[in-house]
Amino acid sequence: MLESKPGILIVSLLLALFMFASANKIFEDFNLFGENSGKDNVTIENVPVNVKYDEDNLFVSGAQESVQVNLSGPPSKIKQLQTTQDFTVELDLTNYELGEYEVDYDVKGLPENVTATPLPKKTTVSIQNVVEQTFEVQAEVNESRMSSKYTIDSIQTDPKVVTIRGGEDDMARIQYVRAMISGTEKITESITENTDVSVFDGQYNKLDVIIEPSKVDVSINVEENKKEVPLYLNTIGELESDYQLDGAKLKEDTITIYGEQSVLDEINEVYADLDLKDVGESGSFNTQLNLPNNISKTEPTNVKAEVKISKK
Repeated sequence: MLESKPGILIVSLLLALFMFASANKIFEDFNLFGENSGKDNVTIENVPVNVKYDEDNLFVSGAQESVQVNLSGPPSKIKQLQTTQDFTVELDLTNYELGEYEVDYDVKGLPENVTATPLPKKTTVSIQNVVEQTFEVQAEVNESRMSSKYTIDSIQTDPKVVTIRGGEDDMARIQYVRAMISGTEKITESITENTDVSVFDGQYNKLDVIIEPSKVDVSINVEENKKEVPLYLNTIGELESDYQLDGAKLKEDTITIYGEQSVLDEINEVYADLDLKDVGESGSFNTQLNLPNNISKTEPTNVKAEVKISKK
């Protein structure tokens, strides 16, 4: 068959088609003839926003620190932008006066044939005269962090004062400058944690201002809940029949008890039990404190009674 002209033509045609397909695939893979056909669409998260304005005299609030950017264009260029992120998002307010405006975000530095859509597309900004003041920071602890057996003895921040910079309207609204200890772990000992500083108005709306430093160290000293109450002796049992009790007295008149505050509030005195059947002579004897189960400890831990007995 190969020796005939029709056979040679058929084989030649098949080889030509195979070579054309292979070459086309290679050209497509290596992009020898320009951009691949079609478009890719990707979203890039957390692209920083560059806000342009007179920072020495003005303050701008309402602009996001970062936005999403949807990119659309030739696959090769989109892939490159995903890697390099060689573009910027700007909010140009250089020609704006004092007031409130709705302004579009603008994506700069894109290559040809690539389009971008920021999300959100626009924002409402407030442009005010800048004011800078110092404020004392008030530290707070989320109640969920506190164990029911502990109370705060002292709390302080380092530094104690921060510098706040913002628009004159927002600065006039400042009522609270707080450093809140949050989280979930119970506080059962003195700790120091580094935490954010936040600024609020009288209705506890968070204000858009610049705080320096933005974090402070909050040091908390805690102590166990305690209460000092009178201590009384309670004798139980009886001496041997040929002895009589001449006197018994505790060495302490008061005792300090520790535990949950709600439990302590219900206790106004503590009794120490002395079992007379264990007394065979005059001397010092241990007592058994009569306490609820949820009292964690006492000071002193052990209470002794001085006992005098004699034969009848």
